[in-house]
Amino acid sequence: MSVKRHKDQNYDLGVLQMQILWLVGRKPMHGYELMRQLNKIKTTKVEQGTLYPTLQRLEENELITVKEIGRRGKKVYELTEDGRKAMIRTCEEFSRTFSGIFEDFICKSCR
Repeated sequence: MSVKRHKDQNYDLGVLQMQILWLVGRKPMHGYELMRQLNKIKTTKVEQGTLYPTLQRLEENELITVKEIGRRGKKVYELTEDGRKAMIRTCEEFSRTFSGIFEDFICKSCR
């Protein structure tokens, strides 16, 4: 059961939700394109059964909007203003949380 949140409330987003908001914030995209982009950056495969319920929750929480485009009604996902704020806050928090791990495991060879 999804709970609609008040617009001013902070969101505790999971990594997949953060990645979706980040990608859609770069450019609006349809579900298949989004799934393709996620599968390029994730080690675990994102399937329709995971992606579309997550998109629905993000829409219910007013973090994304859906526009139907063309004769076939292709759904294109875009960030709302609240979605942009949530994405920025979550990406900043993620970056602070994992910067030390990144430095230890990725940048060791940079030194």
